[in-house]
Amino acid sequence: MNPLDWLLSQARRPRGWAGRLLVRGMNRAHGQMTDWALSQLSEQDSRALLDIGCGGGGALLRLSELAPQAELHGIDYSPQSLSVAAQTNRRLIEQGRVFLREAGVSDLPYDDGRFDLVVAINAHYFWSDLAGDLREIMRVLQPGGTVALAGGEYFGGKHDTRNRRLASNGRMNCQTLPELRDTLCEAGYSNTEIHEEWNKGWFCVVGRKPVVDTA
Repeated sequence: MNPLDWLLSQARRPRGWAGRLLVRGMNRAHGQMTDWALSQLSEQDSRALLDIGCGGGGALLRLSELAPQAELHGIDYSPQSLSVAAQTNRRLIEQGRVFLREAGVSDLPYDDGRFDLVVAINAHYFWSDLAGDLREIMRVLQPGGTVALAGGEYFGGKHDTRNRRLASNGRMNCQTLPELRDTLCEAGYSNTEIHEEWNKGWFCVVGRKPVVDTA
């Protein structure tokens, strides 16, 4: 396995001591992008949030400050990632505010309508069925709830050449931002928005679960 394939494999599912080191590094390296992405959302009044592919738990820590009344949940299918996330959020776990589970996006271990905000940061590139997984996220969102996909790997942005090279071996599912927005729409989301920080090569695409009028 060449170095790029190894790195992408670890990014998809961190393993062993190298995976732990990578996850800790991601907490630091992705901090500014995470702050920017979360600033595009209105989570202050949220009561229950879910971070899918929570990695080392950096986003959960930031969300705890932005939504001080919220119950925060994080899932990842890498035990190494969850171990680092538990260390990062140890105080919040002890306070009963952060809850971590080993799980994948395709079969979320939560009841229908459990959350009002679901985020996935640098995660959705590795999902096997993006449209299907977005529908599974919609199941656990309450009506009017928000999903946000954010990261730095997409086609058509400042780092297009780099991102196409990363995606060339098929290990990452990169799209243009309009294509990603269209995928959210096809999965049933409404009021979709694209946020892009061109100079940094960051994006945040947002969609909302429709509210069904029963009147």
